[in-house]
Amino acid sequence: MRSIVIFYSKSGNTLTVANTIKKLLGAHTKEITDFTVHRTILDYLFPNILDSSRIQPRKVDIDYYETIFIGTPVWLGSITPAIKKIIDNMDFKNKNIILFTTTKGIGDEIAMRKLTKLVNKHNGNIIGRFSIISNGGTEKLINCTNMALEDLNLI
Repeated sequence: MRSIVIFYSKSGNTLTVANTIKKLLGAHTKEITDFTVHRTILDYLFPNILDSSRIQPRKVDIDYYETIFIGTPVWLGSITPAIKKIIDNMDFKNKNIILFTTTKGIGDEIAMRKLTKLVNKHNGNIIGRFSIISNGGTEKLINCTNMALEDLNLI
């Protein structure tokens, strides 16, 4: 299975999950960088209203890949502006999509619904989803990612 993990990570938790997927599945990774500085509570309460248009790359070439993982931290029940923007710039027609979030334990179900709706809008065929609670350090993130991939029968 040719896979790529497209993700945004602010604190490093989503990066750890992406790198674990890379290691376990041999997937490629593409980190999205957000050049917009998020400083106020409004940036976290309404991240998708306050559109983050300063991302790099603006689009990822996914022609080679069969399966696309898309990962984002949860910001107060929402997906990050960077992930929203990259998805808005892409078409996932004929691609299998696996969504994942990292969270401190609040708002992951709401964020996953938003992420699912957005990917569906861009023709994605969602074949799996998982959320990783990011309390507990790197080892716990790696172990939880391993279990999530096992649950999806990917390893």
